[in-house]
Amino acid sequence: MLSIAFVLGTRPEIIKLAPIIFEVEKREIIHTIIHTGQHYDENLSSEIFKSVGLRSPDYNLEVKTKIPHKQLSEMIEKLGEVYLEVKPSVVLSVGDTTSVLASSLACIQTGIPYGHVEAGLRSFDLTMPEERNRRLVDHMSSILFAPSERAVINLNNEGIEAKRIHQTGNTTIDSIRIFKTLIHKKDTKSADIILEQVNDFFVLATIHRVSNVENKENLEEIVKALVEFKDHSIVLLIHPRTMKKIEEYDLHKTMKQNKKLYLFSPVDYPSLLKLLKHKNCLLVLTDSGGLQEEAAYLQKPCLTVRPNTERPETVEHEINFLVEIKASKILQKISLILSEDFEYRFSTFKTPYGEGYASQEILNLIESNFKLLSFKSPSNYRSGSKSYNLLEMGVSMDKELIKDQFNCQLVSSFDENGYPKKLEDKLKKGDRVRILKD
Repeated sequence: MLSIAFVLGTRPEIIKLAPIIFEVEKREIIHTIIHTGQHYDENLSSEIFKSVGLRSPDYNLEVKTKIPHKQLSEMIEKLGEVYLEVKPSVVLSVGDTTSVLASSLACIQTGIPYGHVEAGLRSFDLTMPEERNRRLVDHMSSILFAPSERAVINLNNEGIEAKRIHQTGNTTIDSIRIFKTLIHKKDTKSADIILEQVNDFFVLATIHRVSNVENKENLEEIVKALVEFKDHSIVLLIHPRTMKKIEEYDLHKTMKQNKKLYLFSPVDYPSLLKLLKHKNCLLVLTDSGGLQEEAAYLQKPCLTVRPNTERPETVEHEINFLVEIKASKILQKISLILSEDFEYRFSTFKTPYGEGYASQEILNLIESNFKLLSFKSPSNYRSGSKSYNLLEMGVSMDKELIKDQFNCQLVSSFDENGYPKKLEDKLKKGDRVRILKD
């Protein structure tokens, strides 16, 4: 009988896994919720369970240390013990945190299939812990749930077997679809307090990424921009780690210089959606990944305070903008965004992350594939190991015909200019296809 274990450790993971857990409950599938304790703060964790209507975790591993290697090793040890006790058919986690890496490594060590939700996102910046985590996790996954076509292409290009990869959309959009209709029914006291205090146009801001918060120069530049921008109010939902560093770097006095800069604790998810959807919210300023998707779906322009993003589709459509971490650049970009009309851009933007039904697709795939999820020993390769070749198509040809004619697997494809593209059922003349010889 199918049983699923969900591993989560941070606020975004709770929000993104909630739609799958709701669907599991609807289908009456046996399941277990495991909290690593990575973010076990009343506002960041336990209150989020209540606000989205999830039951409390079945296990809280209470991993308290913040030292990265000790945190990872303690999570692996404790997760392994729980897996052996619960014996799930498959473990699911979402994203790119230490909890996600630990959950996949513990699966490898205990021989339990692992499914990665939000697979294939890439910033191509290996200085980011998140980028290192997601790459490692994707290559260890039994089944990968990619949120977009671009994510599928990324996984293809890394040589991951196509049969393990499935484009499902992202559960972030599921969460918005589910909760945006409930914000008038749910308790959104946190948003109501903010909107009562800030009763004019505002920029909604979140800053929490390690590269910004724990880099004094970067944080000073961001704070300087927030202090110098006085055209409208700024609602800064401030992460505990960010507040700690602001106090450590003695920046809280500087922030008081802008009377229109309001600091609030992180809010529950329905409250966040209420703020995002509100007519007075002009712009999102963030270094978050998920908030870029949420802003795009809810048609709010986004300024991403990072040199790169794993959501490039939003940047290409010019509804999300990357900015150099310099106060002058941030202020210049805010002014530019606020001076433009985004109605046409949003009217022509089709979200690449699905229409809000990824959780159903993910469970359909698991129910139809769970007996086949475990890794199998590879077949013998004639050359002694994998042998990749690149074919250039002289004529158009169906994918299945190429497989039969060349006795190979198709791994990835590129257009005539060498740019990666989705592996279609029919390859065109001029396309290049990377194959794996059997």
